[in-house]
Amino acid sequence: MLQPQPRCRKTDILTQQGFEKLQTAISQTDNWNPYTKSCSLEALSEYTGLSTHTLSKVHARKAGVDLRTLLRYFSAFDLTLEPSDYLSPIRHGETTEPSLAAPSDGAQVTESLPPKNGVSWGLAPDVSVFHGRTAELATLQQWVLEHRCRSIALLGMGGIGKTWLATKLAEQVQHEFQSVVWRSLRPIGRSHSPMPFSDFLDDLIRHLAPPSNPTIPEPIGAKMLQLMDTLRQIPCLLVLDSVESILPGHTPQTASRNGSTEQHPADDEMYCELLRHFDYAQCTATGTARQSCVVLTSRVEPKPIQYMSGENLGIRSLSIPGLQLAEIQQMFRTRGSFQCKAAEWTRLVDYYGGNPLILSIVAATIQRLFDGSITEFLRQNTMIFDEIREVLDSQFECLSALEKDVMRVLATQDTPLSFSDLRSRISLSIPTIVLLEALKSLKARSLIERTAAHSCLQPLLRDYAKERFAL
Repeated sequence: MLQPQPRCRKTDILTQQGFEKLQTAISQTDNWNPYTKSCSLEALSEYTGLSTHTLSKVHARKAGVDLRTLLRYFSAFDLTLEPSDYLSPIRHGETTEPSLAAPSDGAQVTESLPPKNGVSWGLAPDVSVFHGRTAELATLQQWVLEHRCRSIALLGMGGIGKTWLATKLAEQVQHEFQSVVWRSLRPIGRSHSPMPFSDFLDDLIRHLAPPSNPTIPEPIGAKMLQLMDTLRQIPCLLVLDSVESILPGHTPQTASRNGSTEQHPADDEMYCELLRHFDYAQCTATGTARQSCVVLTSRVEPKPIQYMSGENLGIRSLSIPGLQLAEIQQMFRTRGSFQCKAAEWTRLVDYYGGNPLILSIVAATIQRLFDGSITEFLRQNTMIFDEIREVLDSQFECLSALEKDVMRVLATQDTPLSFSDLRSRISLSIPTIVLLEALKSLKARSLIERTAAHSCLQPLLRDYAKERFAL
């Protein structure tokens, strides 16, 4: 039986003196509601760059937070964090994580944080509960902080955890940047298009550029130039989520109110041109050793990333795999108690490819309908249901006709298929180079698995494709 386990707690909380010092500074700030003079958690989050969940923990003064969090909070109000402002609680049964080295008696904590221009998290998820990805985070931090990469793409199928990983990375390295902005490019609904490109540039410039910068110009070219100049002037971290939403040919057409389909080719082209600028432009901030960095998440690899990525080029891409068995078990613990044999755990995780979103849906279903019994759920042999089908539909609808045909062929095979065998099952009118590009695209989306010169589908995708094609 898998039982919930207590979570580790971090070390530092505010003393009464530190809390009162912070509250006084907040009350004297002029940025809040002009009528009530009150400040919401959302407004504080926008002002400090800390999540509302983290701010609540700081204010409650019961659970510890990382010392860097307190440093960031105090520096937002031009305060110095002194040793008497915080303490490290150690309670019975708790485990602690090491904080920064303790200062000597009478010393002040003067962590060298860059002057803060602003942090805007937009629609970033709360990643305070985060499972696994230790190796991926270590690699990404090295790329950002040591290799000073200017562009990083996180790639993989929907639900694999790209958004959460990018957000966790941004939380961990934000102190190294003067401005941090997190934005999703995904439309708010299927009947909508992504944000108009001009409005998107305005939003980025407002949040990234120093307050001393002149007003935003009207011409698109001038706006792009101002944005790139900002990335050169100060170290910025820009996270763009769901980039596939603006790539031509990779998003379903959206229906307008009169039933026609809306297309915005000009905006699509300009978004792609901006991605090229991110990859080609020099983004080292003037007078500093810190490089501005753009982190993208996408279900498909943007072409500029394909062409320019390399060990010594400052542009990297990382394909995100599913979570491992132990990490999925840790995730399930946060949802309650589950019962099954070890082999059934392996079967469950392998079938769904370690996809955390899909397995979260499965966990909720097992709790709601089977009282936590994974054994009973597997006994039903109904592994794909409406909520999972909806996740997979959104990926399948973006595929080209050839990519769908490749999925259809692979779904009929229980063993990996060589390229020669696949070639013989696809219309000869399709040039070989085009078929290779389709395989490359499917692999970048994590929709097929490649083993040496062979291709196959994960069990979940194979069953879904059989259902979809009525095989």
